[in-house]
Amino acid sequence: MAEWLIAIAILFLIAGHMYKTNWGIGHSLKDILEAHKGPFTGQGHKGLYEILTTSWHAQLSLNLAMLGSLTIVVAHHMYSMPPYPYLATDYGTQLSLFTHHIWIGGFLIVGAAAHAAIFMVRDYDPTTRYNDLLDRVLRHRDAIISHLNWVCIFLGFHSFGLYIHITSPKPRNINLCLVIHIEG
Repeated sequence: MAEWLIAIAILFLIAGHMYKTNWGIGHSLKDILEAHKGPFTGQGHKGLYEILTTSWHAQLSLNLAMLGSLTIVVAHHMYSMPPYPYLATDYGTQLSLFTHHIWIGGFLIVGAAAHAAIFMVRDYDPTTRYNDLLDRVLRHRDAIISHLNWVCIFLGFHSFGLYIHITSPKPRNINLCLVIHIEG
């Protein structure tokens, strides 16, 4: 049996007792959500528990987003720390597994966005959700989107600049590179 399966099982056992069970052990998710109020969040997460217990699309959206994110994290960890010894040298299999998990994670996140949109159209009632966190996000969506746009531009520009810098060494620094000559 793989060690990571045992680690996940122990993690689930510990995390499973965090939330209220049939025997009254743990915390109530509703109490946790309603207690969360910050200086900029208005009513905070008040009413979010009711949304999650009455809207299938809201539940599905959150679950798909979390599973998609977890799948992408798994892809990166399998790429950087291969779980099996042969995988570190079998580049085709490793690349295939990485690509597979990234695509699956991407599809899950797109599904999360689709179900969030269905929730916003069918189940969201702005008259009953005044000044909670979701309402405040919706009222400030223009500022949020413009800032996220600048973040994407910044990250894209710097990752591309780093890529160009790494792949084009200057001639004076060529002695820092390890070159292996194969003569036939």
